Amino acid sequence: MPSSYVLFIRKEAVAVFRSAGSSERNALQQFFDLLENYPYLRGDTTERDDVGREVQVRFLSKFKVVYWADHAVKEVRILRLDRLPKK
Repeated sequence: MPSSYVLFIRKEAVAVFRSAGSSERNALQQFFDLLENYPYLRGDTTERDDVGREVQVRFLSKFKVVYWADHAVKEVRILRLDRLPKK
């Protein structure tokens, strides 16, 4: 059964997504699809956004995905997609 949630990605996150390699984009897309189907999915940790709301943080290979689910309107919002520094 398809999710009734909609995924929104901020423009800045889209730019990072587009700059990723094809295998990285595939992995990110799979995670975005997962979020859309399981909007209650918890991150690896949490942090506070600029308005003080608790948001989820998931680390995926070379990326940090910051998101939150607005259950009142059935949306999952990708706030940031950061490329992690090389070790």
